[in-house]
Amino acid sequence: MANCPICEKKLKKVDTMVFCENYKPKKLESGEWKNEGTCEFRVLFKNKIWGTMTPENVKTLLNGESVENKKHDKISLDVKNAPFFTKVEFAPKVEPEDF
Repeated sequence: MANCPICEKKLKKVDTMVFCENYKPKKLESGEWKNEGTCEFRVLFKNKIWGTMTPENVKTLLNGESVENKKHDKISLDVKNAPFFTKVEFAPKVEPEDF
């Protein structure tokens, strides 16, 4: 069982993310979300910039390692980068050759 890298409480998993048990989002009447808990930590499985992660990928991030996608972009955990808590390093673009 993994603990939150911010507050050391237990981490939980649902279909869309891994999150701290102290992260308690509530949808307001306005349609916006507000955290009523004391910790913001969560990692979404679907990341628009990097792609889709698995629970195993998140475990790898929590162990201090990075994960590489098919494009060779790397994602790592960055607890200071709220609300995403990840950092993406893009692979160098391959320049097209002259024809």
